[in-house]
Amino acid sequence: MRSFPAQTNRPAGWRGLRSQLPYIPRALRIVWNASHGYMIAWLLLIVAISLIPVLTVIFTRDAVNAAVVLIETDYAPEALNAALIAFALLMVSTVAGELIGFALGFVRTVQAERIRDSMSHIIQNKAISLDLRYFETQGFYDLLHRVRIDARQRPLSLLENVGILLKTVLSLAGMIGLLLAYSPLLPVILLVGGLPALWSIVRYSRRVNVWRIEVSGLERRSGYFDHILTEQGTAQEVRLFALATHYQRVYRQVREQLMTQRLSLARGKIATDLLATLFGLLLVGGALIWMGARALTGLASLGDLAAFYQIFSRAQGLFGALMSSAGEIYQNVLFLEDLFRFLDLESHLPESDAQGAHSAIPLRDAIVIEHLSFTYPGSERPALQDFSLTIPAGRITAIVGENGQGKTTLMKLLCRFYDADDGRITWDGVDIRELPLGALRRSISMLFQVPIRYMETAGHNIAIGDLHGAPTPDAIARAAESSAADDVIDRLPQGYDTMLGKWFGGEELSVGQWQRVALARAFLRDAPLIILDEPTSAMDSWAENDWLARVREHVAGRTLVMITHRFTTAMLADRIYLMQRSAIVEQGTHADLLALGGVYADSWHEQMRRADESRVTP
Repeated sequence: MRSFPAQTNRPAGWRGLRSQLPYIPRALRIVWNASHGYMIAWLLLIVAISLIPVLTVIFTRDAVNAAVVLIETDYAPEALNAALIAFALLMVSTVAGELIGFALGFVRTVQAERIRDSMSHIIQNKAISLDLRYFETQGFYDLLHRVRIDARQRPLSLLENVGILLKTVLSLAGMIGLLLAYSPLLPVILLVGGLPALWSIVRYSRRVNVWRIEVSGLERRSGYFDHILTEQGTAQEVRLFALATHYQRVYRQVREQLMTQRLSLARGKIATDLLATLFGLLLVGGALIWMGARALTGLASLGDLAAFYQIFSRAQGLFGALMSSAGEIYQNVLFLEDLFRFLDLESHLPESDAQGAHSAIPLRDAIVIEHLSFTYPGSERPALQDFSLTIPAGRITAIVGENGQGKTTLMKLLCRFYDADDGRITWDGVDIRELPLGALRRSISMLFQVPIRYMETAGHNIAIGDLHGAPTPDAIARAAESSAADDVIDRLPQGYDTMLGKWFGGEELSVGQWQRVALARAFLRDAPLIILDEPTSAMDSWAENDWLARVREHVAGRTLVMITHRFTTAMLADRIYLMQRSAIVEQGTHADLLALGGVYADSWHEQMRRADESRVTP
């Protein structure tokens, strides 16, 4: 997978709509699975509330006619009883409509919460199941952005629109039945009057969907600029380098570009909606004039006139709502295409198998990397090419070299975050692609070059290294001692129970202190292979010396691989590999490489000279 298409090639017109209709039942299945009990209640309430407008019109007509008869009979008892019954029924239908509306609102609230939670769970599970190749492409990030913004809401919105559509169809059917009593042409007039509104809605929906796909990158950029201006991690540089004015300006430029395009779409919709509304008003006016003429000639009663006005105006409103609901459903279907396109992505690695508890695989002989080549998706430059290396079991191996030589990429391939394009990695002679992914990763513990700072307690920050192993407080303390994090944690107000980070009111640590905590996390897991990517990059020389004195004891009997720029750290290793141009150019012990007098020796002497100069008092 070298690229990720930024946009789906959708068929146009009705052909495109037919290809998108299967998304409706898929979305409704998600809704059903999230809240099937409440969905049944919702359906019954929808049917009940759809009958209220029809009953209200009928009871209004009967009440008006009963009032006329009551006046004409000089308030005869029989007429009075009939009028009271008619008005009572009208009142009951009105109150019932309100009560059903309240119940429907409560059911919708429960459904909304359950569906949002269910959608979050579905999206999270899918994201976790995808291998990291997807996260190397802009097209995937654009799609994920749209899914996060829209797709979480769309199944619920689709359900609500389907409910409105169902309620409207049932109510409209009753109204049309009443209109047929006056003239069979009236339903045809309603249909003709609603078509312009439907055309406007469908046209606008398609334009908005095309636009939102085109501007996904711009929306992500605006979010990125906002992040720079408001987050803690960027606050220091923004202030020191006076970046606020610059990023506020570029943020406004992007937002103004988005707003201009959005307003252009809105103006076009207003124009078409206005034409559709005027057309509908002309039809209403003509129908009322026709019915008024019938009343004046005695062909219709006063109650009929009042009922007709309600029937026709409500029927037109219902038909407009029907067209609007159909348009909203169409729009939701377009938006849901992003959701199901995301959910239909296939991982190239069995990531879902890597979640949960697994048993580690012993490492008894060596890890052998044979002729490995790899290029990141979307890149033309190989990160590794025909690379070979042997990592002996039970030993400490250091890999040193300049940035961009592929050292970190090698560790990612070893953890099988990616599969190599060519070559292979074997674990005691077995290709790691043949090993269960969960078991392979359970066999590796790693300090990443930029470890995550978890805004949780100090103890939990370390326990995250082996949550499935349910580490004891003693195990957590031993890991902290091995990484020299124990001194840091002992000085915290509540020790291992101290919340770290400022997001939730905790204690902030220095960069070096955070690194020690992350090292403890890596040491906690009882894995046969430990990988440390720049383990001492944020430590001062005193902390580094203390750590080096502890680490060999901690990793005894296990395999340790260190990626480092510090030769004082590399000295700890049993074997050192020097990488240049993504190839091993020198290897041996520290003493061997110094005696060789090559690149490693030159770099060592230069680093020691600079260290000596830094210790000289100015």
